[in-house]
Amino acid sequence: MKNFWKEPLLHFLLIGFFIFGYYYYISDDAESDNAIVIDDAEYDYLLGLWKKQWQRDPNGEDIKAFLDQYLRQEVFYKEALAMNLDHNDIIVKRRLAQKMEAVSNDLNAMIKPPTDEDLHLFYQQNQDMFQLPPVYTFQQVLFLNDEKNLEEEMERIKLALTNDMDMPISKKRKLSLSNTWEKTSALDINKAFGRDFILTLDSLPLNQWVGPVPSGFGQHLVYISKKEPSKTANFNDIKLYVEKEYEYRTELQTQEQVYRDLLEKYQVKITSGNVPEAIRNSYSKS
Repeated sequence: MKNFWKEPLLHFLLIGFFIFGYYYYISDDAESDNAIVIDDAEYDYLLGLWKKQWQRDPNGEDIKAFLDQYLRQEVFYKEALAMNLDHNDIIVKRRLAQKMEAVSNDLNAMIKPPTDEDLHLFYQQNQDMFQLPPVYTFQQVLFLNDEKNLEEEMERIKLALTNDMDMPISKKRKLSLSNTWEKTSALDINKAFGRDFILTLDSLPLNQWVGPVPSGFGQHLVYISKKEPSKTANFNDIKLYVEKEYEYRTELQTQEQVYRDLLEKYQVKITSGNVPEAIRNSYSKS
């Protein structure tokens, strides 16, 4: 028996056994590290969180969305661990995923600053982002809703103003509201008078007293002397804003591309039978 344990062949076989055993162990472990499994328990947990937040059952798009969100977190979490971002850090998975997202944002920071040509192209392709609201120059006369003989009084004053008579003193700066508004944007008018007023204002003719026009204050007579329609802001006037929007959009695109590239490293396994088949198949690699 002693001679048996001294046999070189036995030593060779034992060493080979341990080598192949270790290789099998690390290979299996590596494969599991690259697998993201969404089983019934995990899916039911994610589904429960979603229902708790939205107070209804999700449709197909909702399910796809929260599974995508979970996968994004898991991918960035695993990559963060692989990069040792968790060293001496007790922050939970979500924080680690955020760190990995921050790494992808750093990639965007390494990209060369945009040229004027880049910004001009971005400006041309996204002009809806740089639209200026309509601008109005107008006068208004306020009548409170509880005033006596409201309709008759409005008609009387409208006729007087049409005949170039002076505005009654009682109607000047009523409720401290200015009677004259010079080159005021639709956004500022909306803030001052409310949505109903600005919607009506857009349809009114120029250079004549019209009314009543409702607002949060009451009823108004209005005289619009100038109306400048919505237009695209001049590039040179908003270049800094265009650059910020360009950098923001580029950062989002870079982060999304990093996520998609990293996701390719992982085998997504959705074993839960509760996930619709079409959604499960969307994560399968061809």
